[in-house]
Amino acid sequence: MSTDAKRVITTLAALLLTVLTTTGGAVAADGDGPSAGQRIANALRTSPVYVDEAYAEAVPPSRQRQLADRIRRTGLPIKVVLTPLTKGDAFDGESDLLAGTVRDRLPARRDLVLITSDGDFPDSLRGYEWPGDAHQASRAVAAAGFLDEMRDAGLADLTAKAVDLVAEGKGEQRYEEAVSDLDGSAPPARSGSGSTSGSGWTGWWLLIAVPALALTALATRAALLRSRTSPAVPQLVFATARAADEARVRRRAEAEVLALGEATQAADVAATPGLQQALDVYAAAGTVLDGARGLPDLAGALALAQEGRDALAGSPGLPLCFFNPLHGRAVLRTGWRPLGRRDRLDVAVCKECADALRDRRAPEVLPDTDANGRTVPYFELPAARSAWAATGYGSLMPPSAGLGRAR
Repeated sequence: MSTDAKRVITTLAALLLTVLTTTGGAVAADGDGPSAGQRIANALRTSPVYVDEAYAEAVPPSRQRQLADRIRRTGLPIKVVLTPLTKGDAFDGESDLLAGTVRDRLPARRDLVLITSDGDFPDSLRGYEWPGDAHQASRAVAAAGFLDEMRDAGLADLTAKAVDLVAEGKGEQRYEEAVSDLDGSAPPARSGSGSTSGSGWTGWWLLIAVPALALTALATRAALLRSRTSPAVPQLVFATARAADEARVRRRAEAEVLALGEATQAADVAATPGLQQALDVYAAAGTVLDGARGLPDLAGALALAQEGRDALAGSPGLPLCFFNPLHGRAVLRTGWRPLGRRDRLDVAVCKECADALRDRRAPEVLPDTDANGRTVPYFELPAARSAWAATGYGSLMPPSAGLGRAR
């Protein structure tokens, strides 16, 4: 079974399990009981590992205890949160929101490393670290997912490897080593068998797999039909389901721009060299958000908000994903040659798009409309017309730098 099919099936399974396991507790969640974030934080006070019931088969209590012991031996402030993330849940399917919510509800402490479920794929992990990046947690956790030895690993083994890489403290090096062959030869074929399956799950998987495979087939057919309308890029698949909810993206952009404004107000002028830059970017983000005509502009507001936060931090990281900034922050830079061009672009990509490139699949891209009314990848628009095509949402130049020379 292909990687994409397995991910679709896993996502649907996690969604179904979430519904089944939360229905009985809906009254408590909606009543006077603690919020989802608070419940997780309360559990982390007694163990550094929290595993939702939906993942109990993949990470049973015995493995949870092993992970907790592994973390304690590192001596590091590592916490693990493994829970399904779907749009519309307590964290709106966003691992960033999960991490921030849990962190805010933990007892005040200076250092924290958090390993969480990935909001995009239930079989992936995300790493977070506060207040700095002393343990290179983000890259260390990302590296675990790229290792050949982890290709068919279960969630428990993947988490254990992520803990080990964080403890090693060489996340940047391990990450670069793990993705060094991204543009090289095709990776070894993956095993056709699933990673784990309990005997009691056969009936459930039959119920889930049939509609999942049907959805995959329909999505593939739709992608092929769309590609015929854009002969210049027949290999690209437009991001539809992920980018369709414009209202949700607008709310997210408004929240992030507002948060940037609050952060600039709270910043210490003497201790924040990038404060003026952050203020300028904040003003630009507000202007873009107010005049946003669709998803490309809303994504631009998100990219500007990220640029502003990096300016405040004084240590710029990677921008949002070049192919689709709605995927979130990139995890690496790689060379990519647009169809019909000889030169290669150095672009920043998320794990999902990096996986697609490595497996020689077409990455999902954010669409825009050209002068003829055709739907094309946003980066195909003339740079003089689109600030986002000119900047690649931060991959080619800072998003704010492109505002004055385009649109």
